Amino acid sequence: MNSLSDIIPHLTSPVVLVTANMGYVKLVQNLLNSIDQVGTKPTVVLVCEDEIIYKYFQKRQGVTVALTEFGKDITEEQEWLCDNFKDLAKRRIWHIYHLARAGIDTLYLDADTVWLQDPFPRLTGGFDIYVQQEENIPYCSGMFFIRATAPSLRMLTYWKEHVHEGEDLQDQETYNEAIKVTKNLKVNKLPAYEFVGGEIYFKSITPWYERPTKPVIVHATWRIGVENKRKTLKECGIWFAE
Repeated sequence: MNSLSDIIPHLTSPVVLVTANMGYVKLVQNLLNSIDQVGTKPTVVLVCEDEIIYKYFQKRQGVTVALTEFGKDITEEQEWLCDNFKDLAKRRIWHIYHLARAGIDTLYLDADTVWLQDPFPRLTGGFDIYVQQEENIPYCSGMFFIRATAPSLRMLTYWKEHVHEGEDLQDQETYNEAIKVTKNLKVNKLPAYEFVGGEIYFKSITPWYERPTKPVIVHATWRIGVENKRKTLKECGIWFAE
C-alpha cells in the first residue's frame, strides 16, 4: 500500500486532497461522484486513515489513494469534538504541509463537501491562500486552496506546530490564528454564496441551479454526523451517492 510520501513524486500540481476513514465512506462517495458530474478531471488524492477505505477506493478511476503514515487506525465515524475526531482533524495538517513542501498547490476539502461547478477558474490571482468564509467564524478550515509559497509554508508550519497546545484546542482555532499571525500572507476570501457553508446554504431548500448566485462548492457544516449530513444534502438535491 502506498503512503503519501510514495505518491508525491508522481503528482502534478494542483491536487484536490481529501482525508477520511471508513466511517465517512458515504460522504467521500458523494464528493467524488459530484466531481465526476461536473465533468472536470482534477488530480484527486484520498489519504485513507485506515486500510479498509484504502482497499474500498483502490481501484476507483480518477482517485489516487494513499494510506496514512500515522500508526494508529481510526476506522469508525467519530463523535464531533471527541479526542479521536480532533486527532483526525489534526492529521490532515501534516498531509497538507507535506504536499506544500513538495511544491504542490492543494485544494483541501472535508469529505462533507459537494462540487456543483469546477472551482479552479475561481482560484486565480497572486494569492497564497483562498479561504471559505463561514458565519460565526472568520475562516473554515474544512475547505481552502493553498499555494506552495513561502508565506503559505510559514502559515502551515505555525498551524502544525501549535495545534497540539492545550487539551481542548481545536485545529480550526489554530488555523485562524495561523492566518492572522503569518506576515505577508496574501489571503483571498472566497465569496460566501459560491463557496458556501451549511449555515447559509441550508436556510433554504431552493435547488442550487435556481439560486441567483450559483454555488460552486457546498460544505455541509452545521450538520453533525454522517447520517444528518446525508439526509440534509439529499433534501437539497445534492446527494449523488445512491
